[in-house]
Amino acid sequence: MISTNKIMSNRKEFERLAIEKAGLLPTGELSTCEWHGKFELFHILATDEVVCPKCYLEAKNKRFEIEEKTGSLQYKDKEKKRYLKRYSIYGGRSFLDKGFKGFDAKSKQELEARDAAMAISKEIASGKVLNAILTGPAGTGKSHLAHAIVFNINEMSAEYSNQLSCLFIDFTSMMELIIASYSNNASDKKTAEYYINLMKTADVLVLDDLGTDVGKTDTNKMASDHTYKTLFKVLNAREGTKSTIISTNLTYDQLKNAYDSRISSRLSMNLKILYFSDINDKRPGFGF
Repeated sequence: MISTNKIMSNRKEFERLAIEKAGLLPTGELSTCEWHGKFELFHILATDEVVCPKCYLEAKNKRFEIEEKTGSLQYKDKEKKRYLKRYSIYGGRSFLDKGFKGFDAKSKQELEARDAAMAISKEIASGKVLNAILTGPAGTGKSHLAHAIVFNINEMSAEYSNQLSCLFIDFTSMMELIIASYSNNASDKKTAEYYINLMKTADVLVLDDLGTDVGKTDTNKMASDHTYKTLFKVLNAREGTKSTIISTNLTYDQLKNAYDSRISSRLSMNLKILYFSDINDKRPGFGF
């Protein structure tokens, strides 16, 4: 980018840069510009036009700034789209390449769950901030549809509104990594804060299998203090500004009991609950 104010003060330097950098040649003729007063006309070598050099250079700089900004936004969009693949932490991976089309929906309940998940995906991709809880027994396809939601958002959000950064986190695996990080003193290793910030900052976050730490669904066991504090940090930072999707074997009431009202209140805004209680276990050898 050419600084017009700086180089205009030095006649020879200005002429040299005008010719070399901008393709302008001084004509020796004077004129008056409504913006810059009296000036010497310069000839644009490429187009044969005669212009005020300061007007020309300022316009060129403006175009450069716009192109630079546009390029930067495109770069950020590409980085955001890679977020899901680069930073997600998985437990199982059997559902990764299946998406909505790969969800075996035969019963009325399965079709309703799939259609509701697709609707949530479209709403978030279109720019709406909402929260969703997918609740039901193990093996009913909650993780499958949760990943399909976030994958679809990652692919489509740029077309609907703006590219959203998406993240899929197996909650148990994440907590294991966070706990392991406390005994790791190497400077190049990931810290607990690194993992927490990943979850805080993603535009769309899936927390998969939340509640496995409290055991069976027929107990009233509460989450550990460490798990609770970690989850609260994440949801408190996201409340009202970013979409969070949770899959869990717990009912909504059990979830509220296990993690207390401060957690559930941070999910309550624009909350949608998808029930999988009437869906058969889809795992091979279970329920069929």
